[in-house]
Amino acid sequence: GSGIWKTTDGGATWTNIFEHPSYYNGTTRNGNFYINDVKVRNNNGVSEIYAGVSGGNISINFNDGFSGLMQAGLYKSTDGGATFNKISSLSVPENPNLGLSVQQIEIGADNAVWVSTRTSRYSSGASSGGKIYRSTDGTTFTKIYDANISGARVKMGLSKTNPLKAYVLMSASEPVRILKTVNGGATWVATNDASPTITLPQDADTGIPTNDFTRGQAFYDLVITPDPVNDEIVYTGGIDLFKSTDGAASWKQISKWSNNNNLASLTASLVHADQHAIVFNPKNPQQMLFGNDGGIFYAANNTNFNSSVAILARNTRYNVTQFYGATLNPVKTPNDEEFLAGAQDNGTSRFAGGPLANNFYNVSSYYGGDGCHTEFDDQGLYKVYSYVYNNHFITAPNGSNYSLFAVNNGLFVNILAVDRNMDVFYSTISGYTMNRATGLKTNNAYVKSTISAGTASGDRISKISVSPYTTTSSTLFLGTNSGKIIKMINADTTPVSTVIATPFVGNVSDIKFGASENEILVTLSNYGETMKNVYFTNDGGATWQNKEGNLPDMPVRAIFMNPTKPSEVIIGTEMGIWGTANFAAASPTWAQYSDGIGNTRVTKIDYRPSTKTLLAATYGRGAWTSTNTNDLAVHNTASSKENFKIYPNPSRGSLYIKYEESKFRKLNISLFDASGKKVFARNNVGSDEEMITTLPKGFYILKAEIGTETVYTSPVIIR
Repeated sequence: GSGIWKTTDGGATWTNIFEHPSYYNGTTRNGNFYINDVKVRNNNGVSEIYAGVSGGNISINFNDGFSGLMQAGLYKSTDGGATFNKISSLSVPENPNLGLSVQQIEIGADNAVWVSTRTSRYSSGASSGGKIYRSTDGTTFTKIYDANISGARVKMGLSKTNPLKAYVLMSASEPVRILKTVNGGATWVATNDASPTITLPQDADTGIPTNDFTRGQAFYDLVITPDPVNDEIVYTGGIDLFKSTDGAASWKQISKWSNNNNLASLTASLVHADQHAIVFNPKNPQQMLFGNDGGIFYAANNTNFNSSVAILARNTRYNVTQFYGATLNPVKTPNDEEFLAGAQDNGTSRFAGGPLANNFYNVSSYYGGDGCHTEFDDQGLYKVYSYVYNNHFITAPNGSNYSLFAVNNGLFVNILAVDRNMDVFYSTISGYTMNRATGLKTNNAYVKSTISAGTASGDRISKISVSPYTTTSSTLFLGTNSGKIIKMINADTTPVSTVIATPFVGNVSDIKFGASENEILVTLSNYGETMKNVYFTNDGGATWQNKEGNLPDMPVRAIFMNPTKPSEVIIGTEMGIWGTANFAAASPTWAQYSDGIGNTRVTKIDYRPSTKTLLAATYGRGAWTSTNTNDLAVHNTASSKENFKIYPNPSRGSLYIKYEESKFRKLNISLFDASGKKVFARNNVGSDEEMITTLPKGFYILKAEIGTETVYTSPVIIR
């Protein structure tokens, strides 16, 4: 993260009010990166802002190391966020200069401040996590509970009517624990007492342990809150949701994530697994919202959950799904569409029919759990969809669903490909080894085997692409996570592999073909100014051309060349869709084309030639299609990064663009925020001419245009 941001105009603009970007030493980075909670307390007309800060360990290979650990603690501001001061009474016992890692902040019915903690790497053993503190003045905090265990994560639910009553749900050695106090923490009852008076919920799912309704995920899905009117009614969630009407003495299950085993006979609403938030309507507390890995769910009447429709999803146009990939049905059309998309923790979805009035498609669940990669036959005879760890399925020509592989190996999400000419399926296992299944056009008469591209020596396949130009056998082009390209011929029978020499390193994310098998486009998902992420060869890999041009330093994950106009290429990046109209140039000019999608990661681009339809799958903004056949509006002048310079960058408000004015004339300059919204515009800007912005601190994309043609784009940081 990047600290705390504040808006005074309803979200139109934001200002960073809490950051600490400087480094502490070679392995520990200072900064307020992990803001776990923010609460505002009205203290006699003064708005007191409390910020709970934690730290984390990011692999030192990325030069982040232990990020923000020195800044962990509870911070307080009494001047609207202009200044924040760390509260010294919440410090690590071993070092009073270091704050505890704060998990949650709550304001009690009497305006007291309650704080819970989680484990800190700067505190040994059990001395940091699993604590609860309380303060009546917002400065001096008293410890009212200590679990005395390492790794504890604590979530609190305070009564709205009794300032001394609270419920707590925490990860513990049991491995979860519920606590209750009715006297402000002076004494507690707990589910791990010798003779407990409160209990843990028991999930009907036989795969969920009786002593852990989070199923080992208390580090992730953990929530508890009492009813705002009657605090003897309590709601909690782990995998599923539960309700108590007797102060946690007993529980009733009010949701189920599936109809597995005993859940099939449980009368309860189907609600997505992994619960994170429970909110009451302040004007009608019988109405509730639940937040989980499936989005937002709504209960209209919390007095009766004994129904399969008591809790319903409310995710219409809540377009934040994280798709690993998506595939168009080659025989469909935009007015009778079909594509499959696999999403993190939200299964495989089928989008079908004509576009609705709001430009969305009707969507239905095709398979649950974690959705992965998908494929279609080019004649519409079968569909392939996937689950984690190489569990792959097929909808056969007879309409039945069969298992292609259920081997539970490989990575969490495994790359796959289908040779539509030979009807052969391939997926990665580990190293250079792959699953293979032939006979996809049959009804469950598949021949399964494993094949190898050689000795990996610590390397692994990161991309499989099938050549569409070899039609009587399978020719695969394999990318690896170390930058290798391997050509495998006769992959459907007796494979023969050859390593193609490449000038690039890092993770190969996509391989596509141009007008022949000799024209190969490759992308890599790397960071680093010296590591280029777009390459092209027109001689089968004998020579390679760097096509990064003026792209910002960011991972590229997908690529597509316009088959009717090869000079036009679009790519899916960490910051949306970018395109060029002069790909053949030595240094192509790229511009952003992410209207609607925004600056979000694009994981795959698919294309249907018959209707000129493009499909972009994103990791955070759903899936998008386009049938726009207009030319890319990118200036044809052969320009590169070196022709332009934005300075100073980062900037504190004044920006200059330096360029060859005799070559490009005056420019029209625009700045776009992270959502893709235009937030600054100025026309007829000359080289070295000052542009003053009043934009809040943040990350922006600058676009320079001549008329409607984009000649340069660049990321800009405002500090």
